[in-house]
Amino acid sequence: MPEIPCQQALERVLTYLGDEGTVLTADICRQALRLVEASIAEGAGQDLPARCVAKIPDYFERPDESIPDCNPPLKRGCIGYD
Repeated sequence: MPEIPCQQALERVLTYLGDEGTVLTADICRQALRLVEASIAEGAGQDLPARCVAKIPDYFERPDESIPDCNPPLKRGCIGYD
């Protein structure tokens, strides 16, 4: 059975959110459905899943990315080649 584009889009949005560490509650799922619905209203097509994923920042608060400092600190060295 072929996958329906809106089903694939919803699956990608929920997978993306889950991979970011978002707990998929009923409210989050409803918000994801609204995102997919709005994207379909703009026009369904093969790029629907990509458009939905691109709109995630407009619909969800995403966790701040914090890149930890490297440890130990990097130091420039020389092994004696001329």
